[in-house]
Amino acid sequence: MTSLDGAALTRVGHRVTTDDGRSFDCPTGDTLLRAALRAGVAATYECNSGGCGTCKYTLSSGSVHQLDPDAPGLTPRDKRKGKMLGCQSIPLTDCEVSLVAGEAWYDGHTPPRHLRAQVTDVASLTHDLREVTLRTDGPADFLPGQFAMLSADAVPVHHGSPGDAPRRLERAYSMSNLPNPQGVWQFQIKRVPNGAVSPIFVDRLAPGDTVTIDGPYGHAHLRSTERDVVVVAGGSGLAPMVSVARGLAARPDAARRRLDFFYGGRGAQDMCAGAFVEEVSAALHSATLVEAVSTPADAADDGWTGPRGYIHELIGFDSLPDLADREIYVAGPPPMTDAVVRMLVLDLGISTDNIHYDKFF
Repeated sequence: MTSLDGAALTRVGHRVTTDDGRSFDCPTGDTLLRAALRAGVAATYECNSGGCGTCKYTLSSGSVHQLDPDAPGLTPRDKRKGKMLGCQSIPLTDCEVSLVAGEAWYDGHTPPRHLRAQVTDVASLTHDLREVTLRTDGPADFLPGQFAMLSADAVPVHHGSPGDAPRRLERAYSMSNLPNPQGVWQFQIKRVPNGAVSPIFVDRLAPGDTVTIDGPYGHAHLRSTERDVVVVAGGSGLAPMVSVARGLAARPDAARRRLDFFYGGRGAQDMCAGAFVEEVSAALHSATLVEAVSTPADAADDGWTGPRGYIHELIGFDSLPDLADREIYVAGPPPMTDAVVRMLVLDLGISTDNIHYDKFF
């Protein structure tokens, strides 16, 4: 996915009207989806980067530029039917569109916005996972579990915008801290081998560098219910689950709440959730951590004495008799997230209303 710096988005743009009569302005350079969300229109979406296909829409009139006409979220059948992705579409004229959107849901929430941030700290959590701390002039407004799209001056430029205008590559990363008036944003970023963006954040960012934040986004945020909580995280999915755990511990009724935290990684060198669960345990009625590594024992010499296998294999009614009555949050690589959700719904009969996750690609 690519991004224009916030300064490059201007108020001069185009008017977008939906088939149900709503309308909003799309600043020059912004995508149709993000402009809708900034205006409080609850357009459906998940990944915000072209992979999931949730933000499909039909263009009734007008013209748009598609950042990636071959984004994986569009099937050949979608293309034959004239479907496009809101997260990949930049209006070139006033437009009329048919998209799926609920009632405006930003009442009491913060709509996504562009912010310039300065790196204040980069800390190593594991061999390939860094916690990057940023500071903005204004408050850090988001909900525990949400994510933002990040870019930096050192990130490569892509020329796929209207008129071949430069856009920096960007990636979706989740906040690991809590909202705060000081403008502190923390992200846990995992190095992707041969990645175009993550190695820059993991290996090259330093205090004083500038980062662009576009957010918050995401639906898998901590709910305001009285249910106890289960979180399931894999790899870089740790960050939003840490934020959810911290959010639960900050609730007025935290002393009555239970947290079961499941974390999976490839090997012992990936395990780092313990410190975060210990951090919130004093505030909660109980906080339990279950960790597993997926590398078989005969293929590893890592000293790991805990469970081996995929983390979702350790979740069930035997260990959690009240699982059906919990709020369940899931974050991690798409194959892991899909496996967890399938198991919860198909094998264990958990209601989808109780399962919260965002798809990342």
